[in-house]
Amino acid sequence: MQTNNNPFIFETPLIEGVICRRRNRFIMEVEVDGVIYDCHCPTTGRIGDIILRDVPCLLSLSNNLSRKTLYTVEAISVDLPSNATKSWIGINQNAANRYVEHFIKNGQLSGMVNNGEAIKREQKVGNSKLDFLVGNTYI
Repeated sequence: MQTNNNPFIFETPLIEGVICRRRNRFIMEVEVDGVIYDCHCPTTGRIGDIILRDVPCLLSLSNNLSRKTLYTVEAISVDLPSNATKSWIGINQNAANRYVEHFIKNGQLSGMVNNGEAIKREQKVGNSKLDFLVGNTYI
């Protein structure tokens, strides 16, 4: 089984910023190069016990001119903002299935499903709906 280690590529390069505070469930105030922006927070619940103040983050730029926020917070880091190399934790729940589908298609989840099998999204199982059916495996 062949694995293709293609990384997931965002439409535009991600921008690093620092979360100043989470104003509400949907908005984080993020500093980028000395300017504070209101940014969309795609995770409406808590993120563990992390206090979202002075936390590094990665932002994607929206190409939708009618949006209220210019950026979406894609990931956070528990490393110090001054660390040159950070580990990132993805928090965009809206994008999670795009990432999973990418990794399935590239054979990077070959321990769970066979590479090359047909992928079906949002499959009903009884009264439930599961995100993927790959071959005969539900994910």
